Amino acid sequence: MPRPDMLPRPIRVLLLLGGLGLGLSSAPLRAQQVLVDDPTSVPRGAAQLEAWHSVEESWMAPALRVHPTLELAAGAAFLATGIEDRRTVEYSAEGKLLLRPGSAHRIGVAAVGGVGVRQLGVPRDRPASVYGYGIVSQDLGAGLTAYQNVGWVNEENGPHELTWGARLDWSPLDRATLIGEVYGEGRSDPSLQAVLRTVLLPDRIEMDVSVTRGGSVDGRSTWATLGFTFMSALLYP
Repeated sequence: MPRPDMLPRPIRVLLLLGGLGLGLSSAPLRAQQVLVDDPTSVPRGAAQLEAWHSVEESWMAPALRVHPTLELAAGAAFLATGIEDRRTVEYSAEGKLLLRPGSAHRIGVAAVGGVGVRQLGVPRDRPASVYGYGIVSQDLGAGLTAYQNVGWVNEENGPHELTWGARLDWSPLDRATLIGEVYGEGRSDPSLQAVLRTVLLPDRIEMDVSVTRGGSVDGRSTWATLGFTFMSALLYP
């Protein structure tokens, strides 16, 4: 096995970020703060780290664009169990194939697949969740961009479920974006979310503040989430 200092620089960075994320928390990355995904999340040749916190979840998800058409991500999160002062942990890995990067085309297309493994899950010899989905984006002009996600998820000991989502971004200012989205899974009522995204440091730090309405039919609730995205400088051409 090669020594770490013999590995290509992008791979070393991914391992470093992955180790940081896995040491802190977990869960499938589809549950990221912005529910509906983008066909290009990480700038070409760069890495990024997303971290966010709400009442019941705390996440950290590092990602690296290892190839012009491939992004890899690893993450972890502490999740509430319903028992006071007790949380479970789920570790995640995800790959995104950029069939038509949204950052370079008016219509973007990507495909995503990932797995999540719970620390306290039973049985331990298979993922607690497996999921995949397709992404399409459209640049509508006037600062508007639309996104659609359609996919599938299978939770541990649960049925196979259809997932879907729609999102609209509006950027009235260079450093501010308003995001509205709806996300559904199976036959449960869809979740609704509004997000304010601000650029704190161009090409380096973004902050998201979101309000979400979701949950089961009998126990729907509203909660807020605060998140940050940290973007690296160019790591390789």
